[in-house]
Amino acid sequence: MPRATSRVVVNAERPATVPVKPMGSVPVIVHVVWSDGAEEWRPARAIRWTSTHVMVGWPEGDGRAERHDERWEWLRAQDVMRSVRWLVPPQRA
Repeated sequence: MPRATSRVVVNAERPATVPVKPMGSVPVIVHVVWSDGAEEWRPARAIRWTSTHVMVGWPEGDGRAERHDERWEWLRAQDVMRSVRWLVPPQRA
């Protein structure tokens, strides 16, 4: 049963063909767009992928959850990254 505090991930998208077995556990950073309009980048794990989509999971709540409390979503590959270089560094005086 979904939690009352659960939000819908509006950029979630299931691929046409889904790999049946897990393919690994790769640390990633994902771009999540929520139904309330909020956007965030958050750490996650990729366990299945196609050329266009990635199944990712991250802990629900405060991040101290057990694996069974993880949220699993399919995202487009463009919303999943291994690292980022485009963050704006702080200005130096």
